[in-house]
Amino acid sequence: MRYPTISMRELDCWITCKRPMELIDLRTPEFYEYCHLTGAVNIPFEEMEDMIEEGRLCQFQKGVPLVLYCARGSQSLLVCNHLSLRGLPVVNVAGGMAAYRGSWLEWG
Repeated sequence: MRYPTISMRELDCWITCKRPMELIDLRTPEFYEYCHLTGAVNIPFEEMEDMIEEGRLCQFQKGVPLVLYCARGSQSLLVCNHLSLRGLPVVNVAGGMAAYRGSWLEWG
């Protein structure tokens, strides 16, 4: 199944215009606490993988895209592949936090 990939710059625009989405930070809780994007919830990569394997995905709103980011983009790509195969609307953010240069950071 195919899904879109956007840049961090595009994500910045989505946040600015309040586009409906569930923004998910796949990094460890320590990195999330240090800084994360405004509105993001932290579901670490390993926990998300467990949720997928155990079929615990009903917590997500139907029809609202899950926008996933990680540190550099590789883990979000893997999770997007798994979630899209299960029919969930997903968007991968290329480059992860390493590529973010916008104004929507929240510091711990």
